[in-house]
Amino acid sequence: MFCDPSHLGTFAVQREALLAGDGAALFQLLIAIAMFQRRQDVQIAAILRSLGPDQAAELTDHRRLLALVDASPCDKIKSVESLIYSCDLTKNPDTKQGTCASRPDLACHLKRHTVWMKRYGHFGKVPTSAALVVYEAAARDLADLFRQARASARGRLARAKAAEAALCRSWRVSDKIAAMFLSLISNPDLTPGISGWEDVDWRYYVVVDSNVDLFLAAIGYHGTKTYAARRAFIQALSAQINLQTMNRRLRRDNPRLVQQAMFLFMSAANRRALPHDCMHLRPASCAQCPKDVVALCPVRGAPLRRRLPLVGTAPQPPADDAASTPVAPSDPLRIGPSASAKRLQRRLRGAMGTP
Repeated sequence: MFCDPSHLGTFAVQREALLAGDGAALFQLLIAIAMFQRRQDVQIAAILRSLGPDQAAELTDHRRLLALVDASPCDKIKSVESLIYSCDLTKNPDTKQGTCASRPDLACHLKRHTVWMKRYGHFGKVPTSAALVVYEAAARDLADLFRQARASARGRLARAKAAEAALCRSWRVSDKIAAMFLSLISNPDLTPGISGWEDVDWRYYVVVDSNVDLFLAAIGYHGTKTYAARRAFIQALSAQINLQTMNRRLRRDNPRLVQQAMFLFMSAANRRALPHDCMHLRPASCAQCPKDVVALCPVRGAPLRRRLPLVGTAPQPPADDAASTPVAPSDPLRIGPSASAKRLQRRLRGAMGTP
């Protein structure tokens, strides 16, 4: 999707540049991925497609963003710390234009960006904060930032966490957004042909969002609600599911794909947008699923078409996607013994069968 202009317009990344680990392509991908928070994917994709080439170039070129920072007389955007804690960027509730209490009359590029991005009032901070993170690390680009982070750690898991920590310094880049981004550039099953991350435990990057939470609740997850605990639970489940029985080209154990199956299975909006999803063949397709899958399926009785909220409608307040105390449960599989895990495997096999 992130390499397809028909989905993302000028925000789409060139696949060759992505596979080569090009720093500019990685930064462009990061800004696009950061948009996918608290709104339906189809709505975010529509926002990205609505932005023209000049707007996309300004939002996704980290050197251009740094030049805008240098040219600004506002001292509240000169560092990551001041941007996060001192800049009070917001939107005027009446005009929907970007504004702030500190210097409301200043024509600031962050105010422009927050209007373009059509998200929360403070969302215009995202591109500039990411550029400042690269700058303050004395890195040439985002690829160099990750090289530095990985060089500072020993062990594949430690390197995965170091890359995540470097990325999460940016405004609104949570554990979830970091996992979305880092899995795309490191997981060989998610992005076939990707390389250069063999020294990192890419299985660490698991995306836990509201749809995944719905799936966990449906199967009786009783563990703690921290991001780390839910990630550990999914990793433990994945270890019991041999993905090669479904596709020989996949790695046997890939928690990110198992998590993606949970996400897609529970996402009625995304499934409705996929013309080849089994929901469009109901009721005949339902007869092919195990009863456990049918009982969980959120679209078994849903209408095939439903009016989605307009792109310009007010979003929900932002959720705290960051993990609290990163402590995994002592027994990640809290849903029961191996028999329950086998039932879950059948459910996940049905979900993985949904394109």
